[in-house]
Amino acid sequence: MKKRFLTASLLFIILLPAILIPQLARVLDIFFMFAVIVGTIELLNMYDKEKRIPIPIKITVVVLMFGLYLSIINFFCEKTSRDGNLGYGGESYMMGLINLLHLENILHPTVMLMISIIVLLSILVLDNDFTVGDLGKMFVAIMYIAVCGGAVTVLKYFGTRFIVYLVTITVSTDMFALIFGVKFGKHKMAPQISPKKTWEGAIGGTAVATILGTVIVLTYSQFAHVFHNGAVNEIFDNIFMYKNFKPIGKVAFPIVLTIFLSVCSQIGDLVASKLKRNYGIKDYSNIFPGHGGILDRFDSLFFASAIFLLFLLIEMNLFPWVA
Repeated sequence: MKKRFLTASLLFIILLPAILIPQLARVLDIFFMFAVIVGTIELLNMYDKEKRIPIPIKITVVVLMFGLYLSIINFFCEKTSRDGNLGYGGESYMMGLINLLHLENILHPTVMLMISIIVLLSILVLDNDFTVGDLGKMFVAIMYIAVCGGAVTVLKYFGTRFIVYLVTITVSTDMFALIFGVKFGKHKMAPQISPKKTWEGAIGGTAVATILGTVIVLTYSQFAHVFHNGAVNEIFDNIFMYKNFKPIGKVAFPIVLTIFLSVCSQIGDLVASKLKRNYGIKDYSNIFPGHGGILDRFDSLFFASAIFLLFLLIEMNLFPWVA
């Protein structure tokens, strides 16, 4: 428990300034790049428990994942900038790197997806030990990490306020689900996947997360100047006109959204747990003492980020009249 607390405190000390201080934004970008690369390696090492994956194939998968990851960032950030719907996150370090290397026209999700499929199918033919099952595993590693990790980074580009909101939801859900589960848990939620998780814990975690997330949305204009260079804004400005909602809508909307994202974060946790259970491992790695690996610590955030980004994109593209 002491080791877990010290690790969490260190992460908090490193990442909080990077979230709140624009001049340190590159630290967060570099951390995201580190997270997706290490997360992919963790999945590949997990696959080794069943069948050892050759190093050249592992390197190829990491490269393909990173290419798809960058293409997702490039596509969504370029699109929102072009459409005038960019949030207040500013240009990301990755976008600057992409433009510096003149890769913006090559790094498109469809192109990178096609390249990934072609390369994996070629390996299937060239390596007799590489089976169709192996191909599926490699594809999952590429898509899972690139899409979910890319979603976190794009949200940061839309505005660091969304990262703060989402991290508050995922961390409080996880923390208080454990607390409520230990104290009141009697009914197992998914015993075949994660025996310690209970419905009482899940409901308690979501309840606390809903309160905290809703408070952030409702009070955001009071501390918005931290993220908007002194300007006063609502949290969903440049996405849709939340500020024009009626009073009841301003309260009901964040409650529903936060409940939904809290549930998604728990699904993300169960997805990662199911993968570990299938391969008989306790943690993906020990990179964070007391917490495990990247996918042990950030599984909920990765999954919920993809859902949250999808929600924001639907609002921005299907309902443009409210933006």
